[in-house]
Amino acid sequence: MTNEKDNKRKIVYFPRLKERLLEKGVQALEEGKYGESTELLSQAYQLEPHNPDVSTALVLSLYENKNYHEAKDICKEMLLEGIGDYFEVIDMYLMILIQLNEHQEVVHTIHALFDEREVPFEKEEHFEKLLSFSEKVIKGKEEPLKVTESENGLSILTGKSLEEQTLILAQLVNQNIRPYVKELLSFLQDNTAHHFLQTMILNVLREHGLSEKVTVAKGEKQTEVIPSKLHDVFETAFFINTSKWLEEFLSHQSPTLYEQAMEIFKRHSFLLYPFEIDSDYKRIGVAYAYYVASLYEDRQVQQELDGLVDNQKDLHTVLEKIEELERVSSPTI
Repeated sequence: MTNEKDNKRKIVYFPRLKERLLEKGVQALEEGKYGESTELLSQAYQLEPHNPDVSTALVLSLYENKNYHEAKDICKEMLLEGIGDYFEVIDMYLMILIQLNEHQEVVHTIHALFDEREVPFEKEEHFEKLLSFSEKVIKGKEEPLKVTESENGLSILTGKSLEEQTLILAQLVNQNIRPYVKELLSFLQDNTAHHFLQTMILNVLREHGLSEKVTVAKGEKQTEVIPSKLHDVFETAFFINTSKWLEEFLSHQSPTLYEQAMEIFKRHSFLLYPFEIDSDYKRIGVAYAYYVASLYEDRQVQQELDGLVDNQKDLHTVLEKIEELERVSSPTI
C-alpha cells in the first residue's frame, strides 16, 4: 500500500539546470529566436523566480515576442520584490507600457520618480523624453499633437532619434494625420530615409485609407502606390509563397533553422515593402535556407540545397541582397 510520504516524493533537478536554461535562453534571444528563448527562460523562471538575471532575460524575451502583458506582470513583480537593477527594470516597464498604449501609467510612474527625487542625473533626460512623448499621445487622443511648425507644415519626425520616430509613427494609426501628411510623404520619397520608418509610414497611410498615389523610394528603387489598395506586409503573395516554401523544406528537417530563417525573412520583408527581392519565391526560399544553414555551418542542409539550385549566379545575387539587408539595423525600443 502506498503511503502519503511516497506520494510526496521530491522532484530532483539536474545539477545546474537553471544555469543551463538561462545560458541557452539568452543565446536564443541574442540569435533572434524569441519563441525558443521564451520557452527556455520560462522554465528557468519557474525554478528560480527571484533570480534577477533570469527575470530580466525573460522580460526581454517576452517583449521581443510581443507578449507585453506577461512581461508587464513580471516587471511589476520585480519592482515590488526589489529584484534586479531598479532603473533597468523601470526602463523595461515603461517601454512595455508604451507598447500597450498605457500612457497614463507612464506619466504617473515618471512623475512619481521625479517627485521622490530618485532619478539619477544621467537618466533625467531619458525619462523626460518618455514623459513628454506620453503626455503628447494623451493630448493627441483629443486633439492633434502640438508640435513645432516648419516651412512644410507640422513636423513630428524631423530632428528625432530613430527610436523616437518609431514610437511616434506607432501612435499615428489612432490619430488625425492630416497635419502631418506632407512630412510623411516627404519621408517616403527620400531614398536615404530609414527603410523601417518608410514601411511604418506606408502602414499608417494604409490604415487611414489614403486613396491617392504616393511615391516610395527605397535605395535605388522607386515606385508609385495607392496605400489603401496595398496588402499588409505579411499578406503579400511574395511573403506567403516564400514562407510556405521555407516551411515545407525546413520545418521538419530543422525547426531551429526554420525559425531563424523566418525571423530574418520577416524582418527583411518589412524593410523591403512594398518592394520585393527580384527572383521567384523558390529561389528566394533556397537562398534564405542556405544563408541560415551557413550561419549554423549545417553542411548537410547546404548540400541538399545545392541539389535544388539550377542557377548558381542567381542564387548568389539573392544571397548578396540578404547580406545587404542584414546590414540595415532595426530600431531598439
